[in-house]
Amino acid sequence: MKVLGWGLLVASIVAASADASRAGGGGGPKRGNRGEKRRKLHRVQHGRCSYTFILPEVDSCQQSPDQYGGVNLVQRDAPPAESDSRKLQHLETAMVNNTQWLQKLENYIQENIKTEIVQIHTDAVHNQTATMLEIGTNLLTKTAEQTLKLNIVEAKVMNQTSRIEIQLLENSLSTNKLEKELMMQTSEISKLRDKNSHLENKVLFLESQQRTELEDMKEEKERLQDLVQQQMEAIAALEGQLRAASTNNSALQRQQQQLMSSVHTLIGMVHGGSGTSFLEHIVLISVLKQRFRDCAQVFKAGHNVSGVYHIYVGNMTESIKVYCDMETSGGGWTLFQLRIDGSTDFQKNWNDYKMGFGDPVAEHWLGNEVVHQMTSQAHYSLRVELKDWEGNAPYSQYERFQLASEKQHYRLFLRGYSGTAGQQSSLVSHGTAFSTRDSDNDNCLCKCALMLTGGWWFDACGLSNLNGIYYTVGHNVRKLNGIKWHHFRGPSYSLRSTAMMIRPADF
Repeated sequence: MKVLGWGLLVASIVAASADASRAGGGGGPKRGNRGEKRRKLHRVQHGRCSYTFILPEVDSCQQSPDQYGGVNLVQRDAPPAESDSRKLQHLETAMVNNTQWLQKLENYIQENIKTEIVQIHTDAVHNQTATMLEIGTNLLTKTAEQTLKLNIVEAKVMNQTSRIEIQLLENSLSTNKLEKELMMQTSEISKLRDKNSHLENKVLFLESQQRTELEDMKEEKERLQDLVQQQMEAIAALEGQLRAASTNNSALQRQQQQLMSSVHTLIGMVHGGSGTSFLEHIVLISVLKQRFRDCAQVFKAGHNVSGVYHIYVGNMTESIKVYCDMETSGGGWTLFQLRIDGSTDFQKNWNDYKMGFGDPVAEHWLGNEVVHQMTSQAHYSLRVELKDWEGNAPYSQYERFQLASEKQHYRLFLRGYSGTAGQQSSLVSHGTAFSTRDSDNDNCLCKCALMLTGGWWFDACGLSNLNGIYYTVGHNVRKLNGIKWHHFRGPSYSLRSTAMMIRPADF
């Protein structure tokens, strides 16, 4: 655009010069050709812009260098001809006018150029701003999406990190526990090794001792074999004698039964006087001379009256007084426990319950050792008679009953429950040990014999205790340490009376 402006300016100046020449008269074609030949370029500088003019020169005019050795670009010839001088003046006037016009034109062009440049800059800035805004919006959108994705990834990483940390903590705790257990196991192993070495030494000692004993036993065995042979011969002889004695004993028993029937007949025939006492004395003597092992044998011998009798249990040489119940469920029962009025203290120790205490005609405990001896010689049944303060009298019966030895803490073995004192047994049915206040053999961390009192097969304090404290009527409820049978009146009702009795299972 600036180049176009300068072209128009040069064209205007050239046109002005031509008009000036035509205004001066121009002197014919020949002169015009000579003037064209002598035309030279003249330069006028105004500010930062330079203007080039083509002006005619007079033939007599010569160029003279200036003080700097240059040629003046605009030169006036002196003395010029009058017509040329006038032309030159016209030309200068036109030149001044053109110069002024050019300055105005330049100012106008500069103002227009500035406005257009500002507009161009403004449009460019607007376009660039819109582009930058669009790019920024896209970048912000992508940045927001990337930020959201990064937040999601960060949350997942944080969750995974938390899980890993929790897992590491759990693994650390497990490792610590395993290390402690390993240390404990190591110490236990070292202890076991020490014990093992001690036992190995003991085993070696026992092996050497056993070899010596085996040799002695071999000698003893040979001696015993000889003795057994002799005993076998003696036993064979005794068996023959025993068969003969059995035959005689059977005859004697038949005679005894006939004698007893005769005695009863005589007693029935005799009334009052000293004769009756004498006959009863005879009967008593005959009973005392017989050796019964329980009340069932007494009953089978014809003595069907309930009372105190003498029996011989196991290998005991002295007789034991027992109370025989000859009426309940067919008779033949040997009582080994009776509670009726609280007259006997049942808070006894282990030895008392072992040997027995009380009076057979009143409250008593026959003794664990006697019951063990009796139930070890045959199969026995157990019957438990109960009575509450309201007059109810149920019972519990077991087809099989046995007490183990004292070494096994008189363990209780029961089987085959029936009866009316509950749909199920209140006694633990199998393998429960006997406990007293000075011998705790129950399955509870506490001592049931101290809490519930008396001696009994408590197990874990259990459902029954017929040897508890005797409470009278009105004071017998809410008593956990009384005489209880759980499946009859519950765990805190103390009963009025109880009786425990045994007889052979095949009676």
